[in-house]
Amino acid sequence: MPFNKPKSTRSKIPTHEGGAGFKPSPQMELLLLVSTSLFAGDTFYEKNDERVRRLQDLMDRLLKDDPIFVAELAKFARQVLGLRSAPSAVVAHLFWDRDIPEELARDAAFGVWLRGDEHLETLAYTRMAGWKFRKRLLRAVADRLNQMSPHALLKYARRERMFSQADAIRLAHPKPADETHSLIFEYLSRENNASPQSIAFARQVLEERPTWERIISQEGSSKETWRKVLPHLRGLSLVRNLSNLHRHGLLEDEEVQGMLLRKMRESPHWKIYPYQWLLALSRGREEGWPSTVMMALEEAIERSVPTSIKGLPEGETLVVVDVSGSMSSRLSEKSEATRVLVAASLGAMVYRATGGMLVAFDNNLYIIDVSRSDLYLEIVERITGVGGGGTYLGEALKKALPGFEGRRVVILTDEQVHDNAWSILREWLKQAAERRAYVINLGGYEPMATPEKGAIRIGGWSDRILSVVALFDQRDPIETIRNAQWSIFLEEEAEEEEGGEKER
Repeated sequence: MPFNKPKSTRSKIPTHEGGAGFKPSPQMELLLLVSTSLFAGDTFYEKNDERVRRLQDLMDRLLKDDPIFVAELAKFARQVLGLRSAPSAVVAHLFWDRDIPEELARDAAFGVWLRGDEHLETLAYTRMAGWKFRKRLLRAVADRLNQMSPHALLKYARRERMFSQADAIRLAHPKPADETHSLIFEYLSRENNASPQSIAFARQVLEERPTWERIISQEGSSKETWRKVLPHLRGLSLVRNLSNLHRHGLLEDEEVQGMLLRKMRESPHWKIYPYQWLLALSRGREEGWPSTVMMALEEAIERSVPTSIKGLPEGETLVVVDVSGSMSSRLSEKSEATRVLVAASLGAMVYRATGGMLVAFDNNLYIIDVSRSDLYLEIVERITGVGGGGTYLGEALKKALPGFEGRRVVILTDEQVHDNAWSILREWLKQAAERRAYVINLGGYEPMATPEKGAIRIGGWSDRILSVVALFDQRDPIETIRNAQWSIFLEEEAEEEEGGEKER
């Protein structure tokens, strides 16, 4: 009967592994793509060029249909998820599309360009896309250059990159806000050919606020130089340079250890991804760092756990970590971190905060028999020590759910299943109204293992998403981002940090 056609199945598409999958809305697809992409290398199922092309296709569509969502997503990805390249690329699209109001593009830009080189990312993406530089983009870049302090302009000069601050100045022709910016703009644009006054001022700024990179470059990598550098290290630069401090025998120094302990008490403010702490811990064990330093890292991770996760009811969470072969892909060409490491780091964090059950899966289900009091590194290594096969989430849930008495399931995966995971999860959810399923997507591919409204979904690598996913429990993720309700999370976080400062 040609008039009695089957019901539309457009929402159902196979996963990359041929399992039962679901097509996301363009907004959800863009959310997952932006939140899980560095656009710096191929992923397991996509070439980098294909990923960029998918971003561009989604942007073309959504800038016509939902530009406010796009603009808010850029700010959300930067301010909450801590990403830089993808939000900067989204900003480039907002400026390029003539139908987007300049005010909307500027608002997104100044919500994304928080570090001193992110406007350079937007310029580089614009050039990569083969576009001309719109005047409204250059006006925004000029204003950004004048917002930056002389120190920041020199710190993020980026002379070795495709786009440097000098290139930005030459393109945007900023009218200097004051005499100091005039001198720095001239120095950056002309360097050794600049006026003696500009050169002298730039040198004065560099001497007053030297960066650790500049000190090492000028004085060489020695024990005394690294001792001199230590006060200038904090956050990720400190964590990544612990190997250099160890190599020069400084981690054994009690004075240095004391300084490290004091600095790491600030760790909740550093916004370091859990996997980055883990890479440091793994390196420390390989190189034999002192136990004092290793424990300081463990304690820093514990302090970084979002308060909202610590407050979840205990013993009610089934944490399911995907350790299949596709999760072995790296976050970027140069990154040491794999998606399975990210999944394990977040899964261990949820388990240590809530208790319940911790399992991993590929073709098989692996019960991760650990205690919540075990070291973070040990729990993660138990997870990453298994797996490598196919992604059979349905089979894993079929085995794990019958023995689970809680009401919350947290699944960390790229969602590219071989089987029908949704049919198993749906039956479990139907048995009690208070049951919830959370999917933390770490792949950003188009097919999803559960329908968009079937699970509470977010993507990303930051521990902050563990708080955001609780926010999405009460609100639709797309609406939450479009209406800028995601800023509630930042307000609550700021209140927590202010309370912590008062206690200290």
